[in-house]
Amino acid sequence: MRFIAILVALAVLIAPALALETLSSKHFTVEYAVTPAEECFTGGEKISVEYKILPKSSAYRILLGGEENNPRSYYFKTELNDAFWRLVVDYYQGGAWDEEKSGKDVSIEAKYFKLGTEEKGIAEISANLTAVVPVCGVRLCNLTAVEAGCEECEKDALPQVKICVANENVFKNDIKSLRARMSELEQKLKAENLYSEEDFKSVKSIIDSAESYLIAKKFLNANAKLLEANDSLNQLADLTNKKIAETLYSDVNSKLSEIQKMLLNSSVLLEKLKAHSNYTQFLIEQKTLENEFSSLRDSMKGVVSLMDKKEFTNAIESLKKIEANATSLNAKLANFTSLLNSEAEKLQTSWIQLPSLSLSYIAIIVAVVVAIVVSILGLKFRRRRKWDELR
Repeated sequence: MRFIAILVALAVLIAPALALETLSSKHFTVEYAVTPAEECFTGGEKISVEYKILPKSSAYRILLGGEENNPRSYYFKTELNDAFWRLVVDYYQGGAWDEEKSGKDVSIEAKYFKLGTEEKGIAEISANLTAVVPVCGVRLCNLTAVEAGCEECEKDALPQVKICVANENVFKNDIKSLRARMSELEQKLKAENLYSEEDFKSVKSIIDSAESYLIAKKFLNANAKLLEANDSLNQLADLTNKKIAETLYSDVNSKLSEIQKMLLNSSVLLEKLKAHSNYTQFLIEQKTLENEFSSLRDSMKGVVSLMDKKEFTNAIESLKKIEANATSLNAKLANFTSLLNSEAEKLQTSWIQLPSLSLSYIAIIVAVVVAIVVSILGLKFRRRRKWDELR
């Protein structure tokens, strides 16, 4: 047991000594070149990348390599297809070790190098890659051509090689889509009689420029123009919705003003029907219609708030709902006002007929009374004459 304990203790003490010294970006100089030298590639192109790692100073040559019986591994990755690598470790004042490998992930060991009694270290480590650029799923994307790292090394100590990849078909589809959006906005404005060709001149020119750059294979310029065109179309969409919202707001507001006049008219008519047997029912209906109108007015305040926030799409949706409700309320009011008019006319007719009937009855009564009075007076006069004759 004591022997085993001693071995474990020795292992613990020796382990740190076997660990390689951690490297950082201060230890490396990195050079790389991509062939052909294009600002942007397309799927299917074959390219090559030369990636060199050198010690930043002669003092770091030994550090870049491994220690005796403990080599330092260097790793290389790529996102390209059909990758083929030639990896080379070039020793200072000595020979070189090279390996050829295929695949997206490869590695090579930089072994300890000593010439005679003198440690020499590493002069250069290189990775030469040939590969095929994959198809990009979007208009533009950045792919990692070479990602390098090494054993006992800080993350990102060795820089990556990125390449730009373009997809021409996506570019063409995006241009087509932008033109379709522009046409849709034009038709939308024409339908509302709000179209102005001047508003669309700029965005048409930008899209044409993007198409010209694409034909010339200047993908970055084409992409910049398409981004600009998209922003311009977004602004045009806002302008379109603003125009439609403002016009619709004015129309709905006019309808509500007409409804307000109709409510005032029905209120005046209602005053004339206080003696009507259904007056209470009419009054309840009037209040119901007034409450509906008040609710629509409150909704219009909400629309104003949306327009102030430049939420024109939401404002248009709200206005369309208000307009539909206003149309319905207008129809209800028209029917209600017609009913009140009809009842008012009936009531007025009854008022005119009642006094005429009363006068005829009074005339009959007066005639009867006169006849009675005349009869009484006549009777008295006759009795007096007889009395005078007797005397």
